Amino acid sequence: MQPSRPWWNLRESAAPGLVVISLFLATAQAQERPEGFYLTSPLSLSYGYDQGFVARTGKLNDTVGLLTGPTFAWMHTTHRQEFFVDYRPEIELFRHNSELNAWNHLAAMRYKYRINARWSVDTGNLFLSTADASRQLVNSLLLLPRGRFLQNSAYLGVGYRVNARTKIDLRLDNTFTNTDLPGALAGRLDGVTTAATLTVDRKVTSRQKLSVSYSFLHSHPLRLVAGGASDVNLANAGYGIEVNPGLVLQLGAGVVYGAQTSFIGTAVVEKRLGGMWVAGGYQRYLSFFGGLPQLSSAAPGTSGFADGSTPGSVYQVASVRAWGRLSPRVGMEGGLQRVLNGKDTHFQSISGIISQLHLSYRLNDRVTWFVRLEHYGQSGNVFVAESLSRSRYFAGVELSLSRPPAPDKPRDRRAIEQQGPVDTGDPLPGEKL
Repeated sequence: MQPSRPWWNLRESAAPGLVVISLFLATAQAQERPEGFYLTSPLSLSYGYDQGFVARTGKLNDTVGLLTGPTFAWMHTTHRQEFFVDYRPEIELFRHNSELNAWNHLAAMRYKYRINARWSVDTGNLFLSTADASRQLVNSLLLLPRGRFLQNSAYLGVGYRVNARTKIDLRLDNTFTNTDLPGALAGRLDGVTTAATLTVDRKVTSRQKLSVSYSFLHSHPLRLVAGGASDVNLANAGYGIEVNPGLVLQLGAGVVYGAQTSFIGTAVVEKRLGGMWVAGGYQRYLSFFGGLPQLSSAAPGTSGFADGSTPGSVYQVASVRAWGRLSPRVGMEGGLQRVLNGKDTHFQSISGIISQLHLSYRLNDRVTWFVRLEHYGQSGNVFVAESLSRSRYFAGVELSLSRPPAPDKPRDRRAIEQQGPVDTGDPLPGEKL
């Protein structure tokens, strides 16, 4: 989605970057409709302490500055088509380990075309280049040391609406992963994974939905050290019900057949409490397709991208999430995941925990102060034999350079009520089984 050093000198590229920001800002302010260029997320400046992260020289502690640019987005919509492309940069600057300074990149493209009342085509591409994969891969629960991680995920889907209640989708996913991780990890995650999925969705009532799918997945390593090619078959069924506007239930069950047979399942409850949404449940899922997003702040109707880091792994996750507003000025996003994902080389269970808390205080429409606390722990995994324990403590400010465009006909009222970021690439809670 390479070396740990930045690809180019940051000082030499600073001036062109300011010119680009100014151009996008002027264009975004001139637009009043969701057509053309926008800045769909704020500029973020933060500073903090990263304790226990793993790099080439071992476990390190350091103070880190983060500059996360606004998301530069271009949109084009008509009654038949929707086109969206965006790019968001992030710069990491270390106080004592300057050789770890990095420029990270996240870019996405989506296109949807409605051929007629029954047929539609949907495609998208996500490019991720990061030196800190553990922090950037939303639904991958594999903790990795610092090192350049590059992943490109693409999908192509064709949808056919049988009637007002039933829809059939055929989707092809392809994910390419290339890394420059240290030591024994070198090349072990490099590979290409392709999957084909046939899904039938049925609206039982206006509040209930059934979904049945079958997927075939083929994973091919780019280097011999990564092991041989593998094939996986996945059959899955899901049921979702919106009991009322403040209560959503999701259930699912399926089977994974590959080198060995494994069962998967989902049981998740989402409840609105005042200005907050709280969710809890258990998921056992195939990592390539991912589970529910840890935090729910995506735009309605967006399609998730596949993760190719460990495509054949089955994760077991018990999680609790909360997001929303504690008051008109105070917002919160938090999550706790307890993870069990298989056995290590000594057939010991691999367990881990990931917790995140983001508290924000909106000073005005443009300025928001925040603190962010994170902890990543794992007893080890098939790539890193030693236990991992990493904590991050950051504080900073977000500057909204322009207002993101609001959809003319929002497809999920919770997205408007949350007033969260416009796009992260993940589906909203209750939107995708």
